[in-house]
Amino acid sequence: MKYLAYTLSIIFLLTLNLKGQDASGDPNPVELTKKEKRELKKETKKKEKELKKEQKKSKKNKAIKIGELPPEDQENQTNSIKIDVNLGNASLENNVGKVKIQKGMSFSYGLISLLDISSGDIELSAEGWTQNRQGTFFASSTQTWDIFYNQYRLVNSPFWLRTGASMSWSVLDFGKNNYISTDFPPGPEKGVSIITDTSIDRSKSSLTTSYIEIPLELVFNSSNDGNKGLTIGIGGYLGRRLQTTRKMNYDDMSGPIQDRRINRFYNNPWSYGLYARLGYSRIYVKGSFALSNYFQQAEDIQSPNYQLARLTLGIDLL
Repeated sequence: MKYLAYTLSIIFLLTLNLKGQDASGDPNPVELTKKEKRELKKETKKKEKELKKEQKKSKKNKAIKIGELPPEDQENQTNSIKIDVNLGNASLENNVGKVKIQKGMSFSYGLISLLDISSGDIELSAEGWTQNRQGTFFASSTQTWDIFYNQYRLVNSPFWLRTGASMSWSVLDFGKNNYISTDFPPGPEKGVSIITDTSIDRSKSSLTTSYIEIPLELVFNSSNDGNKGLTIGIGGYLGRRLQTTRKMNYDDMSGPIQDRRINRFYNNPWSYGLYARLGYSRIYVKGSFALSNYFQQAEDIQSPNYQLARLTLGIDLL
């Protein structure tokens, strides 16, 4: 603006000179020569160019750069400015390395049996160790509660890795005329055996063992969440025995008796094995087989060479 005022002032002064008066007050017009007119024209064009340059500079100074705050006198003018920033592949780079996790808990219930594979063939337990006799199909049972599980997706594949912590209970039933005991006739022998006693009808004669287990399973599920549609899983588990309890209920002359005895009963303190799972959505069928012996095996311990097999129906919760 100052250059515009400067130019107008020059023109104004020149105009006064052209219309100047003499000392007597009469008009005395002054005519410019051609040379003076050319110089005046050049001077005017020069000032106009300088004025345009100053206007361009002022516009550049008003431009806002990303990361800079506008001056206080321009703040009100820039409040309405919307800046769209294209991040390109930045969002994809932030997602790299993230693993999809599906969490929950589950519960299953089913059948259990003792198997003997010492001869190379799979044989069911015999004599007093026989489970699930006629009329007592679910007297021998097992249940598993997955306290929690975390299922991690392997990259963007349909395969997942599942692990967590579980509690399991195994209930072995011995019928109304048998019970499990660690009492042997006098001698150096020790171990566990089945005693047959037909003098008393027992409404319950069982051995319950609880374990804390850590499963590790490779799961195939093609859904985005890992818990929809068909699920196939194979894996293994490692467990630690928590408690073993013998339970007997019967009647005698004094009335109903509930006999509870907490003992190791020479159970193996560790349990490990393999399992497979087949399911649809949240419902599944699971079969497991223990590679470890249910009872301890040693030269100074008399115990059957049995292993646990379980077949359960379960549901994933949460």
